[in-house]
Amino acid sequence: MNLNFEYYKVFYYVCKCGSLTAAANVLMTSQPAVTRTIHNLESAIGCRLFIRSKNGVELTPEGRTFYKYISAACAQIFKGENELAGMISLDNGIVCISATETALHCCLFKAMEEFNRYYPNVQFKLLNNSTLHSIQALKSGRVDMAVVSSVPLQKESHLLIRPLRKYHDILIGGDKFQQLKGKETRLEELKDYPWIGLTSGSITRASLDRYFHELGLPFNPDIELATTDMILPAVRHNLGIGFIPSEFAAEDIRRGTVFEINIVERLPERNILLVYDTEYPQSIAAKTFQKYLTLAEYPE
Repeated sequence: MNLNFEYYKVFYYVCKCGSLTAAANVLMTSQPAVTRTIHNLESAIGCRLFIRSKNGVELTPEGRTFYKYISAACAQIFKGENELAGMISLDNGIVCISATETALHCCLFKAMEEFNRYYPNVQFKLLNNSTLHSIQALKSGRVDMAVVSSVPLQKESHLLIRPLRKYHDILIGGDKFQQLKGKETRLEELKDYPWIGLTSGSITRASLDRYFHELGLPFNPDIELATTDMILPAVRHNLGIGFIPSEFAAEDIRRGTVFEINIVERLPERNILLVYDTEYPQSIAAKTFQKYLTLAEYPE
């Protein structure tokens, strides 16, 4: 038997309300429509479910047996609907994001903190991935959005991209390289210094390789690290000099554990981008956070 759930729903409310008219009011339909639905249900299952009485309707023995199962099923369905509504609302929602390290430090953590002041019951689930893996997670439907520092792929019609803010890398050094502090230096003068960089294959490393190539300079780091946040402690321990987004190093520069090396050449600005996939439905919480991200202003 393959009946429309609406039949069971109408049956449930007629039982709960005790009359066809009262059930029609709850369901916001007409009494004749409820009557037709009950007749269709009785015809489909092959037995009578109700007997009309002075006070409305009464269940037949078959109807009472049937109601035990339908009431239990409807209770679970309605409970599931209510729980799901809470999960996707601003009262108890969940927002899933895949983000790069740079996006997290330069933009996302601050945005989440501010958003949480207005919507404290919304939960965040964060994946820290590369740009490519973040986009893959987005396209597979595992996250609501990706916040990345670049999108190295052809634009796809179902992927919407919104710029959030710009950032740039700075060159930093530790105590061992104090002779560079407070003076303006060209990158060419630093070619024999020990360099720290990301491993080949990362988007950030590729952009640095390209930039140094355009200047006619080699870029062969003495130490290659897997993630950007590992560069700062390596510089702090005087293992070399390296580029890092200014937000990563701000606290250490303030404390004096590292310092910015002033170079004549300024690396091109890069963008933090919000990417989401229109092929997947967005919850209220996710839509609100996306809107908040695109409207928020972050100081340089």
